[in-house]
Amino acid sequence: MSMHRPIQWALVVLSFGSGATDAFAFLALGGVFTANMTGNLVLVGLVGRPDYVQTLIASVAAVLAFLAALYLGFRVTRSGPSRLLPLLVGVGVVQAVVLGIWWSAGTGPHVSLDALMIVLSAVAMGWHTVLGRRLSARAGVSTTFVTGTLTALMLDLSEGRHEVHSLRLAAIGALVVGSFAGALLLLAAPGVGPVLPVVAVVVALLLMRRAA
Repeated sequence: MSMHRPIQWALVVLSFGSGATDAFAFLALGGVFTANMTGNLVLVGLVGRPDYVQTLIASVAAVLAFLAALYLGFRVTRSGPSRLLPLLVGVGVVQAVVLGIWWSAGTGPHVSLDALMIVLSAVAMGWHTVLGRRLSARAGVSTTFVTGTLTALMLDLSEGRHEVHSLRLAAIGALVVGSFAGALLLLAAPGVGPVLPVVAVVVALLLMRRAA
C-alpha cells in the first residue's frame, strides 16, 4: 500500500498526541479516558470503584461526545481528502480550548470545568480517530487505540503480508511514549497541563501540508 512518508509521520505524531491526551484525562480529570473508549466502557461496569457515580457520568459523557464527533467527522470527510486538513485544524482548536481552560482554572477542584474538558477532549479524540482511519486507508492504523492496530498487525503476519508493519509498530510505540511523556509532564509541571496534544497537532498539520 502506497502512502506518502509525511502522512505516515503525521499518523505517528497523532498517536503520540492521543497517548498524551489520555494520560492527562486519566490523571487530571477524574480517572476517565477521552481517547480509549473501551477503557471507559470497562469503567462503567466497575461498580465497586471509588467515586463510581462520578466516574460513570464522566465516562458516559466522554463516550457520547466521542461517538457524536465520530459521526460528524466521518460525514464531513466522506467527500474526499480535502476535508482532512480542516478537520485536523478543528482538533487543534478544541485541544487549545482545553489547554486554555486548564490554564485559566488554576489549582483546586473544578467539577464543571473538568466535565467540560472531558467532553471537549473526547470530541477532539473522535475527530482524531476519523483522521487516523481516513489517512491510513486500509493500513489498519488507529491513532487513538491500539487493539485494532495490533489485530491488523497479527492478521497480516499470519497471512504473510508485511507492507505496513513498521508504521503500525511506530504508531503503537508513539501512543505509549505519548502517554508516558504526558504523565511525566503532568507530574513535573502540573500547570503546563495538556500542552503536548496541541504541539502534536501543530506538527501533524505541518506534515500534512507538506504532503498536500
